[in-house]
Amino acid sequence: MAEVGKFIKNVWHKHKQVLLWALGGGVNTLLTYGMYLAFNLIMSYPIAYSASYVIGIVLSYFYNSLVVFHSPLSFKKFALFPVVYLVQYLLSLGLLAAFVQLLKVSETLAPIFVLVISLPVTYLLSRLILKGKNREAEDELHR
Repeated sequence: MAEVGKFIKNVWHKHKQVLLWALGGGVNTLLTYGMYLAFNLIMSYPIAYSASYVIGIVLSYFYNSLVVFHSPLSFKKFALFPVVYLVQYLLSLGLLAAFVQLLKVSETLAPIFVLVISLPVTYLLSRLILKGKNREAEDELHR
């Protein structure tokens, strides 16, 4: 049993940033879905979805800046951060079309492959915007 605890502790230490990012993304997804459901009680679904999506991006910016990447908040980074979601959306849409049309993967299975490719890209883009290029070496020192 001690070996399992040691293993978990080792994985956490080595991959803390990615694990915190994934945990935050999962919680953010649940929160924004809950907001969508609440907003949809008082407004049309496109407005409810848009409002919860924008709030989700804002929450993600603060969480990723402060908790995951320990990056100071700035208006410039805040303004650039939605680019992550635009790139993720366009990449995912293109990959989905490629998997379905070119590789003949079923429409129900293709999004899983898209997620496997797009999530690491999303993490790296978030990290690049929030930490910048110069902070990569600094992260290595803290591991």
